[in-house]
Amino acid sequence: MRVFNNKKIELLAPAGNLDIFKGIIESGCDAIYFGGQRMNMRMIRKGFNFTDEELKEAILLANERGKSTYITLNNLLDFEESEAVTDYLYYIESIKPTGIIVQDFAVLDRVDALNLDIEVHASVMMNVHNLKMIEALEKKGVKRVVLSRETTLAEAHYYHQNSNVELEYFTHGDMCVAHGAQCYYSAMLYGMSSNRGKCLKPCRWWFDVDGKRQFPLAVKDLSMIAHLPEMIHSGITSFKIEGRMREKAFIVDLINRYADVFDRYFEDPIGYDYKSAEKWVHENRKRDLSTAYAFGNPGIENMNTRYEGTGQFYSTGKMFSTPTEESEIDPNEVKALKSIFMQPGQPPKALSVRTEDMAQAKLALEKGVNRIYIAADVFEPKRSFTIDDIDTLMAMKGKTELYVCTPKMMDECQFERFTVWLEKIIGKIDGILITNLGALEAFKPLKELGIKLVGDYSLNIFNKHAANFYIKEGLDEITPSIELPGAQLKKLIDSEVPCEVITHGRLTTMYMSHDLYKANQTSTEFNLVFENEAGEYLIKRDVFGKNHMLMQKHFTLLPIVSTIGASRIRIEAQNMDVVTLGAVIEAHLEGLKGVGHPLGSLKEVLPNHSCTLGAMRF
Repeated sequence: MRVFNNKKIELLAPAGNLDIFKGIIESGCDAIYFGGQRMNMRMIRKGFNFTDEELKEAILLANERGKSTYITLNNLLDFEESEAVTDYLYYIESIKPTGIIVQDFAVLDRVDALNLDIEVHASVMMNVHNLKMIEALEKKGVKRVVLSRETTLAEAHYYHQNSNVELEYFTHGDMCVAHGAQCYYSAMLYGMSSNRGKCLKPCRWWFDVDGKRQFPLAVKDLSMIAHLPEMIHSGITSFKIEGRMREKAFIVDLINRYADVFDRYFEDPIGYDYKSAEKWVHENRKRDLSTAYAFGNPGIENMNTRYEGTGQFYSTGKMFSTPTEESEIDPNEVKALKSIFMQPGQPPKALSVRTEDMAQAKLALEKGVNRIYIAADVFEPKRSFTIDDIDTLMAMKGKTELYVCTPKMMDECQFERFTVWLEKIIGKIDGILITNLGALEAFKPLKELGIKLVGDYSLNIFNKHAANFYIKEGLDEITPSIELPGAQLKKLIDSEVPCEVITHGRLTTMYMSHDLYKANQTSTEFNLVFENEAGEYLIKRDVFGKNHMLMQKHFTLLPIVSTIGASRIRIEAQNMDVVTLGAVIEAHLEGLKGVGHPLGSLKEVLPNHSCTLGAMRF
């Protein structure tokens, strides 16, 4: 590593294959990250990633030059992979990289259970975005976290001052419009999960916005070459360049430009020259450039206006995919799912509803559901539930459990607000729906007061090892990932982890800090609609300013709900009127009694809506 003012500084470079690695090893980087041919986030492209023997060779080459190596084991693991990962981890331990980069808590669980001597870093796909999450990861032995792309340098400085983990921050390269691991659309449409290295990038589609054909979700590339001093001051240890799928000549030149600026800065931190390197970066850019979230929410300034911004894609000239309408429920798919889930005499035992206003909550109580969740990410123009609202619901809830939810992502201000709020209502509620690891770390002491904790689907639990990790950390139940295909969901249910399965709702497919309302000059409206050849896409803004792109259709498992066999099922009522919600609740209550719901009767339940099985059908 380089050193500046007693701070260790690492310039971290990407390598897509061994040939590229051999070029990068001679560059000015301090470390290189790369992946094997399994379990990593670049599985979409053939010709990239390393064989096991190439991993070993690369590490030996790096060791000869005194450079660090990090193997990316950073996608979510299905059941088979979560079992096979043990042998892979033993192999990685034997070839001795500096560390591994992980997303799935199954990997963290296996490293701990096997007592392996492997340094673990938390991937950007863990979406580390608050101090409580960093504290939880530090307790589990994680040495470094790659901060969420939405993290500002001011927040990074706060984390640096209040924790002992190393911080890694993206310094250059391709960015996503959605929060890490909170984009599900590729899996819903194609069975190709962005969280499993197979994203087909619906964010790069064209949309008709205000009568104009635009690319409003195609964000610029990040470039921080003019702001390395601010990053150093913020406490960043590892300066990460994205680009494992870029050609060797470009990535080597890019690395050397950054290395040169570092060296000039260390030599003369006042009079150093970065302008020539910045000019090269600008002239050789693949997309437009920005500083993303480093200095605050970038808004419309972060949207690309060349290449992707005009429909011309820099790599192949084509989009990864074209606008695709969500699949209607097919009778053959329903038949196939029934054959997977059929468990005579074992329908789900209880029904939950996540509600976003008092009308929905009162209706759910009147229908006698077993549990209601009070949503946090309430869509405007509705407002958050008040303590008076909770008092009203408590007075009428009877045997129904009342849970409150945490927001999907929580900053330090929200933690302070929710901590005080929970202190005021703690004797009035039965539990909390936990949406991120930081919230679990902060609120699990409340279990001593009889509060139950349920993990939401935003935790992306894909396998039994990840589920058991969260149970050991304090959850009483988990909600499986909504990206799980039917066969994988069945295996998770059969693993006897207490599961609550989402069976209906117009779910969020992309969760974004970008305010698309302001970007598209519709800040006084509450329904922003994008449109293309595949249909309309509704984007809602919640009370915390986050944007949610909703599914076009209602996700539903009603045709198989009586066969699922989970301990609990859940309706997501966001953006649902009370008439529709009432019909959906009634249909689910029939499922609890073991009454199958024929496919043809969906139109009776939802006469004005189309339905899809989402990722379940794959």
